[in-house]
Amino acid sequence: MLDTVSSGGFVIEEEAEPIESLAWLGEFTERYIAGWNTGDADAVAACVTEDTVWHDPSLGEPALGRAGVAKFVVDTVQSFPDVRYTNALPPMLTPGSRAAIVPWRMAGTHLGLIEPPGFAATGKRFDVMVIDLWQFRSGLIWRSRAVWDLQEMLLQLGLMPPRGSAAERAMAGAQRLKSKLGF
Repeated sequence: MLDTVSSGGFVIEEEAEPIESLAWLGEFTERYIAGWNTGDADAVAACVTEDTVWHDPSLGEPALGRAGVAKFVVDTVQSFPDVRYTNALPPMLTPGSRAAIVPWRMAGTHLGLIEPPGFAATGKRFDVMVIDLWQFRSGLIWRSRAVWDLQEMLLQLGLMPPRGSAAERAMAGAQRLKSKLGF
């Protein structure tokens, strides 16, 4: 029987190596978060394998490899120069210690263009909870899946109409019309 856990597209792969200890994971997490909080794309990329696969709700496709992760960090910091990550809870290990569960609080101000899709800066702040699911190889993140509420972030930034607003009702009406017309 395979030791796999599957939820929302997350599977603990057989090739994932056991994580040394919670203490080691805590130290690793501090180094990783320091890279994000200083906007150091190379420091974050140094925490991942060359063949990492990096899933995030804000990405259309996963970021691949160190270069893909570094680009994601650069793009994020350009959009949110003051983005900060703080530990919401201590990191946890899955049974068998082959994956880490790392809860974060992510906050920042939208001061730069979001590409894609090209949203102009709103000057508004966001604050959301993030859960990272990590698998390791050679002491580096090999597989990563971030789980967070992109819709909530877009609402906070004013990039989606407020819940219950006339604009939200208009969007729902447009969607229903599109559905009736078979688009």
